[in-house]
Amino acid sequence: MTEIDVTQLALLGEAAECVDGVAIFVWDDDRTYVAVNTAACELVGRTREEILQMRVGDMTPERASPLFEQMVHATGPQSGTHRFAGGEIRYLTTPTKIAGLPYWVSMCWREP
Repeated sequence: MTEIDVTQLALLGEAAECVDGVAIFVWDDDRTYVAVNTAACELVGRTREEILQMRVGDMTPERASPLFEQMVHATGPQSGTHRFAGGEIRYLTTPTKIAGLPYWVSMCWREP
């Protein structure tokens, strides 16, 4: 990883922390999480260090493959609901480019 990559990831992480009450997950082409905010850690009950060692789908393997395939082949934002034992989470995922590199950003929040 180059110094520019490290700087970009640090800036990305700082920006994600500014969003209150919304969990933000950012991942790269390899499906590896590269940034998450505190709300994301609280939502999934894991530390930032744990999540940044994971890939998309590691937390919900039963849904991972079809949902991931839908997201990565989308040309625009994808949204939906994920139901689990603790309630319901809404999400919005969109492909984006940061410093010219492809990433995906997911924003998640609990339904009131």
